[in-house]
Amino acid sequence: MIWGLLYIIALLAFVVRVRSTDDPMPDPVHPVAGESLHLVRLHHVLLSLLLIGPPLEAIILGGDPDGRLVGALLLGAGVLVYRLAGRTLGEALSPFTEPRAGATLVTRGLYRYLRHPMYLSQALIAVGAPLTLGSRYVIVLAPLALVVLALRIGQEEDALARTFPEYSRYAATTKRVLPFVY
Repeated sequence: MIWGLLYIIALLAFVVRVRSTDDPMPDPVHPVAGESLHLVRLHHVLLSLLLIGPPLEAIILGGDPDGRLVGALLLGAGVLVYRLAGRTLGEALSPFTEPRAGATLVTRGLYRYLRHPMYLSQALIAVGAPLTLGSRYVIVLAPLALVVLALRIGQEEDALARTFPEYSRYAATTKRVLPFVY
């Protein structure tokens, strides 16, 4: 019961955006002409399955009690990093790998230490969500989701380097997704 409640709270914190009524609505985001969307779509499908599948599996099959605390910690950390990174990106936030038109290179907040904290957060969520509810079957999608995230990082790195001349200097001083490691 407690794990389900923690899961619901984390899921709501992940998907519900709270805005002040004074804040203008951001312009809709569209892919750049010619941008490949295969990885973007696959990424969103896998993340959706990793969020929707565990509660369904828990209802139908129950859940494995091992790893739930670790899963809840990973899920909570992932949601927190996601929110912090998203807030830092602001108007530059986009679901696509090509930067938004007119966006500037963000190097403050978590981006001072990591080039892709949003992808780190999604990796933590992809592993943490199934573990929190004791998923034994849906968790097998997590490694595939991590591979897709790694491929997206590569695409995004190329796009950022093409768009921002200062990106190579920034990339030389910050890790991709794991502080002090990678």
